[in-house]
Amino acid sequence: MAAVHDDEDGRFPPMADARPAPTTTERLDAPDVLDAVRAWLPDRRWFPTTADATAVSLVARTDLGVDDRGAHAVVDLLRVPGTSSSSPMTLQVPLVLEPAGTPQATVDGRGVVAVLDDGARLVDGAYHPAFVTAWLERASWSGCPAATAARDSAGGLDVRGLHVLTGEQSNTSVLLPAVAGGSMLKVIRALAPGQNPDIVVPLALVQAGWAGVPEPYAWSETAVEEDPTSVGTGSDASTSTAAPLPQRWSTHTGVLAELVPQARDGFELACDFAREGQPFANPARELGTQVAQMHSALRRAFASEVHEADPAWLLDAMQRRVRSAAGASSAVRSRVDQIDAFLEHMRGVAEEAVRQGRPLPPVQRIHGDLHLGQALYSPQKGWRILDFEGEPLRPLTERTRPDLGERDVAGMLRSFDYASAVGGATSSEWARAARRAFLEGYTGYLSVPGALGFGRPPSLADRVLIRDAFELDKALYEVVYEERNRPDWISIPLGAVDRVLGALPRPATSADAGPAGRRA
Repeated sequence: MAAVHDDEDGRFPPMADARPAPTTTERLDAPDVLDAVRAWLPDRRWFPTTADATAVSLVARTDLGVDDRGAHAVVDLLRVPGTSSSSPMTLQVPLVLEPAGTPQATVDGRGVVAVLDDGARLVDGAYHPAFVTAWLERASWSGCPAATAARDSAGGLDVRGLHVLTGEQSNTSVLLPAVAGGSMLKVIRALAPGQNPDIVVPLALVQAGWAGVPEPYAWSETAVEEDPTSVGTGSDASTSTAAPLPQRWSTHTGVLAELVPQARDGFELACDFAREGQPFANPARELGTQVAQMHSALRRAFASEVHEADPAWLLDAMQRRVRSAAGASSAVRSRVDQIDAFLEHMRGVAEEAVRQGRPLPPVQRIHGDLHLGQALYSPQKGWRILDFEGEPLRPLTERTRPDLGERDVAGMLRSFDYASAVGGATSSEWARAARRAFLEGYTGYLSVPGALGFGRPPSLADRVLIRDAFELDKALYEVVYEERNRPDWISIPLGAVDRVLGALPRPATSADAGPAGRRA
């Protein structure tokens, strides 16, 4: 088993006043505990569907000690074989063992892993006050007033009312209404070497003076020493092409952040508006302004990553994805000539811009996976952007790679189309109006002096073309997904593909040389 180093600040040091009872330590080491976890894993939304739960192995354990009710909390790191990830997948599974005969905490039934043969109850730590309390006591806290007040509170950290949110796939979020005036603990499930962007980016944005993200109050890290004989890719190391783990690596494991009061998920909110026939233009315009402010703050916070875009790199990458999509989708194959013509037109415009010295939008740090579900709306605080982690199964270097802000814009535009369809809007005008309003808010903020933070602004025409290219890129991905999984939904992204391709300037013909053409 790998070793976990917990002697650094915020990395779960041993409890000073509570040593693990030998009986519970031995009980947690018993084979039936791992067997129970293996049986429980496949139904977790954060467990990869392609993985074999029976082959999951324990690679490291952090002992958090026993609370005053006898509940023993640990954090297990599990190695998961058989996934499509480019690195061996490591899952974080906090567990709490309540021995038979000890008082049991009131726990949501969804959090019970198993009742073992001897009557002991095994609980997912995210649902149990013993783990949450231990996490809060060991976390690294920021210096913001709310965090300082919570950490130094005479009454201690009050975890009463903790509630695990439903619907989340990649991680597990725990509502803590009495901590720091209301906060949310995110337990990161899929761990990867390096600093998690869902902690690093919001911290940097807050430090850059942007309040459009829930403020991080505390976070935790762990460092793992891999067994030198098993730092490849696990049980299938001989055949896998996945990148091996380093022998020693560290990672963030959780974050406590500000609770956005009375927040609504942006996608659910938009669907409700569409369902009720209410225009979404005003919220969309405000969201567009917020996204533009986010991009401006990201340029300030990660100034070293801002540089001129390379049009050739951008177009070559899009061309590769078109070929991949065409190989997977008959709907894309039937449009591949039009798509190639669009990209060729874009290449010509980009080359002309370079020759004429017209600036293009810069490459910078972006959100990377932006859509309505990554935004919360609060009547008191407006829009807040969250989940900067990106796709957890993708390598960290890909998730943090600088890109054009238009990729985020395109992701949000696609989300309006899906909200319209899911909400059952009676007219396509609902989505068109929301899209227009969002773009008004976004481009309107960019016209504010100093908002760009660099040189001359790109021309609106160049921005529109680049935005259309990113929306096409995103819609083609959606076409492949829908054709494979939800063929009844394929008309949603195909409508966007045809809309973008239909805006391509018509090639000149002999008819253009007629009287009207000559007069022009």
